[in-house]
Amino acid sequence: MINEFLIDVATTGGVPGVDAELSPQEWQVRLGGAPLWVGETAMGLVQDYGLIEVHHLRGEEDGTWRPFGFVIRVDRPGLTPSEVPPRISAAYGVVSGPAVFAPVRAGIEAAGRALDPYVEWDSDLAAGIVRFRVRETAVGITVTDRTDGREGWSDGQICRVSRFRDFSRDSGDARRR
Repeated sequence: MINEFLIDVATTGGVPGVDAELSPQEWQVRLGGAPLWVGETAMGLVQDYGLIEVHHLRGEEDGTWRPFGFVIRVDRPGLTPSEVPPRISAAYGVVSGPAVFAPVRAGIEAAGRALDPYVEWDSDLAAGIVRFRVRETAVGITVTDRTDGREGWSDGQICRVSRFRDFSRDSGDARRR
């Protein structure tokens, strides 16, 4: 069921059932449970639900938290049911890795979406990390392209699926669909 979940995230540009523009409190309600960890970091407010991390920045005008993006943390080995938000479990069943890129890519392309390779500031092709972006939704997919010694990991496994607001390209709409 992890593949179905990742295909839905990649093709819609968001976590199913959750609008990207929601406040931290609204994310919690929509996901159906409290985050496992919440804290302020140098990058803003992080809500960690285990499988899903949600990031917010403080608004300059009124100081409220504004959505910045999310990460699906497929790279976390052995996720337990308590680390998958209840609404996601209810919709998709058991959602845990490993997630292999080939069937996810096929599902994305079958939905009429295009994948483009891209390089990010921390890309390391020599280390076997490759990234793709879904052109229509701006969702990024990070894939291992070699066996790196981590138990259970091999070529073509998805590490993370993410979407962050690109302030240089949008006018404030994080959903850009």
